[in-house]
Amino acid sequence: MAYLPKNKYKVLYTDGTEFKLLSDGKSYTGNYIKLNDGRVFAGDSPQNLKGKLGPLKINRNQNVVDRYTNNRVYSALQRQLSKKQDEYIQIPSSTPIPTLLDYGNGYFNRYISVRLNTKEFTEISKDTYENFNKRKYNKSLNRIFFIKWSLGENNEEENTKRLRQLEFDIPGIFNYFPNKNEFGLKNGVILLNNSNRIYPNAQIVPKTLPAAYQLGNKHPNTIDNENVPKHQHCKRCKFYNETTGNCGKWNAIVETQYWCRAYKGKNASDMVTDNTPPEPPITPSPQPTSSPTPPTTVPTSQPVSTPSGGSY
Repeated sequence: MAYLPKNKYKVLYTDGTEFKLLSDGKSYTGNYIKLNDGRVFAGDSPQNLKGKLGPLKINRNQNVVDRYTNNRVYSALQRQLSKKQDEYIQIPSSTPIPTLLDYGNGYFNRYISVRLNTKEFTEISKDTYENFNKRKYNKSLNRIFFIKWSLGENNEEENTKRLRQLEFDIPGIFNYFPNKNEFGLKNGVILLNNSNRIYPNAQIVPKTLPAAYQLGNKHPNTIDNENVPKHQHCKRCKFYNETTGNCGKWNAIVETQYWCRAYKGKNASDMVTDNTPPEPPITPSPQPTSSPTPPTTVPTSQPVSTPSGGSY
């Protein structure tokens, strides 16, 4: 394009909901040039144009939930107001994943949008939440908020309590989260839902591993997990292949410091089944040298016990 004085155009930004490149029909996001005569071009200067832009066609009434009869009737009777909904962009949903920093803090924030006329909830990203007022979302019809979601060992109890409290002000929010222990870190495993688990480093736990698969006790003299017998972990198990890292019992790659109830030690010394030390052998008491004392009469309401190793 030939040289243009700066007073003949403006450099603006579009978020991908206004224009498309006429060359390929794809929506365009980024800087664009708007000339005083109304023409628009992708780029940030008249000397660096990426193509001519045209209006991006928006599906009519995309923000009207037409599966509800009342909404369809409203759209038919209030065409101007219904048409105005086309000026807004849809609020994108998002599925969050907590970070290691979140687990260090013991919680993370979950961001929610609620549609006021239908009471429908949508989980959104932090970016959508923070830029809600800057973008062309329908702010009169939607409200946003966040909740503090517990990630600790007792997260199900804590999240249930918090959601019950919120239910008074935000009806329906309790049932929106059916899995109250979602993302909870318990014994080294994070439960995403009823069938998917991950490690704290976000690696997926193989589905073939049993529900009892959890952090073991790697060190001989310390207990990291009270649910697991002393010094039991996958690396000391007979099913573990040190070359491949595979568990022969479940045919899955395991972490050496983890454990399950199918554990069988490689050596006899590894077969400890609990954390309780063995009881010392009972030594018989010496026989009395004096004449035996007549037995004492015990009331029939009291149980009679015989001392080990001795007699009356």
